Amino acid sequence: MLTRKLFRSTIFRLTLLYAVFFCVSIIGILTFVYFATVREMESQIKHRINIQINQAQSAFNSKGLDELKKQISEFLDEEDEGLFIYILTDDKGKTVIGNMENFPEEVKYSENWLMFDIDAKNDEDATHILAKDANLYGGYRLLIGYSLKGPDKTKSVMFDVVSASILLAFFITALGGAMFSGVIRRRLEEINHICTQVIGGNLDVKVPRTGGGDEFDNLAGNINSMLARIAELVGGLKQTSDNIAHDLRTPLNRHRISLENIINHPTSPQKINETLKEGIEEIDNIVETLNSILRISQAQSGVASGHFVEFDLSTVAIDVIEFYEDFFEQKGITITTSIETELMINGDKPLITQAIANLIDNAIKYTPSGGEVSISIIKQDKSIECIIADNGAGIPEDFYDKVKERFFRMEESRTSAGTGLGLSLVDAVATLHKGTLIFSNNNPGLKAILILAADYVINL
Repeated sequence: MLTRKLFRSTIFRLTLLYAVFFCVSIIGILTFVYFATVREMESQIKHRINIQINQAQSAFNSKGLDELKKQISEFLDEEDEGLFIYILTDDKGKTVIGNMENFPEEVKYSENWLMFDIDAKNDEDATHILAKDANLYGGYRLLIGYSLKGPDKTKSVMFDVVSASILLAFFITALGGAMFSGVIRRRLEEINHICTQVIGGNLDVKVPRTGGGDEFDNLAGNINSMLARIAELVGGLKQTSDNIAHDLRTPLNRHRISLENIINHPTSPQKINETLKEGIEEIDNIVETLNSILRISQAQSGVASGHFVEFDLSTVAIDVIEFYEDFFEQKGITITTSIETELMINGDKPLITQAIANLIDNAIKYTPSGGEVSISIIKQDKSIECIIADNGAGIPEDFYDKVKERFFRMEESRTSAGTGLGLSLVDAVATLHKGTLIFSNNNPGLKAILILAADYVINL
């Protein structure tokens, strides 16, 4: 059961695969070193034999047999390690000079390199010889060879070293892989434990971070940010539900009472019509509230990003301002505009239009008669800024973030019409377009700045 669970682990399989790959690499490297070393040793031996063969042939060709015998004698005097063998035979196969009594019978003449054994009493005592054979004028035959006992021992030692290195590499890799998989497994178990708690409904947990800044720390940071965002959305949903229940209960109850009065206390048709009109207005307000909540939710969730189109923001702003011109005139508000032309943007046109309209509507609502409102849309280095400033009552700085919450309304605004969703929508639209909504004191009044990021601005 444990073995099956172990082999089902992705970490174990990856570790095992890494160990196999590492060992294969070690085998390949050591095998290359082994054969390269053996080839180099054989190359050096052949080079020394070739030199002596050439020297012997030169001596024989220049001064005859006596000079050749003298040269071989010098070879024998210089050879004190017993590694070289020399034998010179005449045309009848009789040994003339050398450190071997007879020419090996199994050795047939060949222009290629020769390999044979001597003193082979048993397999352990056999000595391998690498030699070269040369036919000389007059039927003489010269054989010069080198004992491979030393190189064979070196190769045997190297083979043992390579084998031991492979086993040691596999052991170290397996041990390191086990430690590696253990560290990863513990980190993953921490994440799985947190996920289990989240599934159980606990959104206040966080994945611990080691502070090393590795991939797991980055993953933990993203998960914690995601959990914080989920908690924020869940909290916002709860608050929204409570606010909907609170803000809609009163108009619905009032509408129900009005309908009951019509049923229980018959009155004139004119009174009935007035009651029905009031009920329709209440229903329209409820529908508008729900539509606003839906638009905010779409903007915050990013669903609206699938409806992005290219459009001229300056044209949209001018159209919105023209729509509100009558409202400015009714309150005697002076309006000044400064809108750059051809501000092309890729975004959700209805939502941006609604956001600008909400800011202008708030400016009209809270600017006293005879006041002033300025509207500017300018292009910055990395954004487009929509600035609506008024000289009304303004908002205390402590409430700059609160007014972005759904259904939040200042106490002095409770008596005026509204749902408390206007600025929430503007803030959601800014977030959807990777921007922000900023408030500042206009001394007097309020300056609202809707910033749309350059990611969505065309030819900025």
